[in-house]
Amino acid sequence: MTAGTDEPIACTLQPDALDDRRAEWASVLAGAGARTTLPDGRLRIELPGADAGALGRVVAAEQHCCAFFAFTITIDARGIALEVGAPEGAQAVVAELFGPAD
Repeated sequence: MTAGTDEPIACTLQPDALDDRRAEWASVLAGAGARTTLPDGRLRIELPGADAGALGRVVAAEQHCCAFFAFTITIDARGIALEVGAPEGAQAVVAELFGPAD
């Protein structure tokens, strides 16, 4: 999926902040349900019982340092889900940070 930007596949987060960011993602993604690849290539992660506020905060922080990602948070009768898109060539980054599709 093309995220719709010409942003380089690069992270501007300071190296000493990487462990904290990964811990934030691990906390938000704890208890994640199904991870599926959507027809357009985005990864959809079901997050039953997730804290929507915490999810929104970590998504906003990640968007700030990794502008090549495209995020969609869905809250509906099915619960909370996060969809992650990235340009071609960034699939390994998506899988490393968010886990592979089931």
